[in-house]
Amino acid sequence: MAEVKPVSEGEELSKAVWHYVGVTVLWLSLIFTGLAVERLGLTSDYLTSVIPGEVGSLRTKNAEYETNIRTLKDENQRIKGLIGREAATAKELNIYQSEKKKLEDELKQTKAQ
Repeated sequence: MAEVKPVSEGEELSKAVWHYVGVTVLWLSLIFTGLAVERLGLTSDYLTSVIPGEVGSLRTKNAEYETNIRTLKDENQRIKGLIGREAATAKELNIYQSEKKKLEDELKQTKAQ
């Protein structure tokens, strides 16, 4: 059989400390890896809402911005339509005013005669 070497008290304590340090580092790395995976949205639904995920909040913001953009585009189209109608109405008004002025001038000429 192999001979068992006697371990001194200092080595025994050193091994125990390094064991706890190693276990602590292992658990911390697992926790931080889990947090990173959750924040990136790579987990399934069983961990959702434990930690607020980056992807989920970005998706909700994106959906909100899409609805805002759609609303603004609709409003912009409505305003463009109003401006177009307003321009057409202004042109027609100018035409009618010029015709009215011509008729008034003709009326003045006929009254003067």
